[in-house]
Amino acid sequence: MWDLITGGIAAVASGGITGLLGIGLQRAFDWLGERERAKREKQQQEHEVNMLRANAEVQAQEWAARTRMAETEAAGRQAVAEQESFAASFRLEPERYAEGPRPKGWIGAAGWFLMVLIDFIRGFVRPGLTVYLCAITTLIYFEAKALLERYGMVIPADMAFDLVKQIILTILYLTTTCILWWFGTRNPAKPPSR
Repeated sequence: MWDLITGGIAAVASGGITGLLGIGLQRAFDWLGERERAKREKQQQEHEVNMLRANAEVQAQEWAARTRMAETEAAGRQAVAEQESFAASFRLEPERYAEGPRPKGWIGAAGWFLMVLIDFIRGFVRPGLTVYLCAITTLIYFEAKALLERYGMVIPADMAFDLVKQIILTILYLTTTCILWWFGTRNPAKPPSR
């Protein structure tokens, strides 16, 4: 009995650690991706600034110094603002692709249906995987029990206890891992904007 209790605690702890490691790895890859994106944006902005400077030098030969400088700076600020706005639009993934007015015609309806399907798949993956893992573990238990009954096999009590203990520990491990990973990687709720 003591083995079952300590094994259960160990299974929950190791499942929790695995779930936390999963969260940590996911956050690390998210951070690396964000760092690469920031590096690309910086390079692109430097390129734009260099292009604007070259343009300003060409115009400096044709126009008066103060007029050229004001026009170049205004164009540069606008280009940087447009670039930042354009880059920000890539960072904002919609929560639902199918929001908004429904398109008309069969092609628009087909596109809208695909967006609804994408929304469904995005929303179903985590809970579906969790239910699947729990169900398949339970099915393995019942299949093993049916095989023993079908062939009239009787296993010794200590082996039966070890088998039940392993099944319990596996279910505890999988459940803890899934729940911690699932809820640990959810984005925090965004405050409503006014």
